[in-house]
Amino acid sequence: MTVDSVEDLLRRLEQLNEIGVSLSKERDITRLLERILLAAKTITNADGGTLYRMVDGGAELRFEILRTDSLRIAMGGSSGKDISFPNLPLRDAGGAPNDSLVAAYAAIHHETVNIADAYSEPNFDFSGTRQFDERTGYRSKSFLAVPMKDHEGEVIGVLQLINA
Repeated sequence: MTVDSVEDLLRRLEQLNEIGVSLSKERDITRLLERILLAAKTITNADGGTLYRMVDGGAELRFEILRTDSLRIAMGGSSGKDISFPNLPLRDAGGAPNDSLVAAYAAIHHETVNIADAYSEPNFDFSGTRQFDERTGYRSKSFLAVPMKDHEGEVIGVLQLINA
């Protein structure tokens, strides 16, 4: 390891420790979720992130907090701006798993999904991402979707990081 990479690793470990301490003190669930998202973005150097919460008895994922630094987008959480995007269904009308959306896939299969380039990924539907990019001039490239689990191993949401 080079000196720079060791220093970067130490800096990230210090950040992780500070985050752990602050998270252990937080009692407000919305603020806790926001801190988790912001901490994950900081540690991974991600430009964007979304935190989804499981709703409707585990049938859907709701956009809870959304941040994209380069576009100055802050919705949900403490931003004061509501998120108007529709929930992500985990099953289609016939009851089959909705494996076309990366966040839904992570929740359904309890698996972390790492996508290097959304535009060349054949296994997931990134049409909504492309529409967002066309409207904003953004280029969503990498995606990391991590299922969030409770103390019993049940998925309670998904943390998705963009352009890390």
